[in-house]
Amino acid sequence: MAKPELLVSHYQKTHEVTLEMWKQRNRLFLYLLIVVGVASFLALGPQEAHSLLVDMLAKILDISDNERIDELRTSFPYNLIQTLLLIVVFYLMVNLYHRSRFVIRNYMYLGFLEKEIRQELKLSKEDAAFTRESRFYWRTRDSLAWLVKWAFFILLGGLLALFLGSRIVCDVTNGEIFFIIVDLAAAALIVVFYVGYIFSSVRLEQESQEMSL
Repeated sequence: MAKPELLVSHYQKTHEVTLEMWKQRNRLFLYLLIVVGVASFLALGPQEAHSLLVDMLAKILDISDNERIDELRTSFPYNLIQTLLLIVVFYLMVNLYHRSRFVIRNYMYLGFLEKEIRQELKLSKEDAAFTRESRFYWRTRDSLAWLVKWAFFILLGGLLALFLGSRIVCDVTNGEIFFIIVDLAAAALIVVFYVGYIFSSVRLEQESQEMSL
């Protein structure tokens, strides 16, 4: 197989992998929003959420005796559930960070591949072939694309601030040292990866644009 054919085949396979990872990143973002939204609801109204969770559990387990339900309310590990949700948020945030970096770096790589393919095929600057992820994309990009990106950043950041803030306040109010330490550590890591997600997304996109034009 000739070099141009190998490059085109490699380009197509890389694009397919990148597209699949792009879909995974979008699903991860949606899952993260849902989990953070639910966790925020539980953290903002701990008494109501506690009762709701106990009622749901009693219904699932088919418990109708009031005394047993009262015992369940007393023994239900609400703080542990909240901490587990915090860990799930951390897991999703880390994966979103890695998927996002992978997708953007792969699109940069596709742009480099397009240049190599165009050179091998001896295409002129006027030819549009193999510019989809590089020159053509950046020259025809929607002017509101940057606003959409920042709207997602702000939406996720607002929900995270609401959840993490209410969770830490709840821990401090309850005075349980173990949960305070664990939740503070998890919250700090979530913030680090959230900031890294924004920084890497913006920086890599700028680099991709500069290299493509």
